[in-house]
Amino acid sequence: MQVAIPEWQGRVSPVFDTAARMVLLKVEDGREVDRREAQFLGMPPPLRVQRLLDLKVDVLICGAISRPLSAMCLSAGISMIPWVSGSLDEVVKAFLVGALPSPDYTMPGCCGQRLRARRGRGRGRGRKKGGPQ
Repeated sequence: MQVAIPEWQGRVSPVFDTAARMVLLKVEDGREVDRREAQFLGMPPPLRVQRLLDLKVDVLICGAISRPLSAMCLSAGISMIPWVSGSLDEVVKAFLVGALPSPDYTMPGCCGQRLRARRGRGRGRGRKKGGPQ
């Protein structure tokens, strides 16, 4: 399996759409067997997806990603684990043991966290007990 992770200063790059460098991991039997880098500097979205395909990437682990680019990756058959944050090495370890996605490596303020927080706040202003939700 080939895994791509956009990297910036030893961490998962916060935005895939503008990441200049990708770390490529070859994973076999739950172990990293090879690591290399690929440059993505200045590539527009369609070329980013094509480059991932040329590199035979199966899984993209990334931080934020735009909806159009996400849709392009998914339609190209690339699995994604988005909204990931943290040290590249820690994220790789978590992936290898099957611990992604995880709240420990979710970007601060990520939409998934906001949705979970909203559900715990009650019925909201103006709604009465027993009334329509």
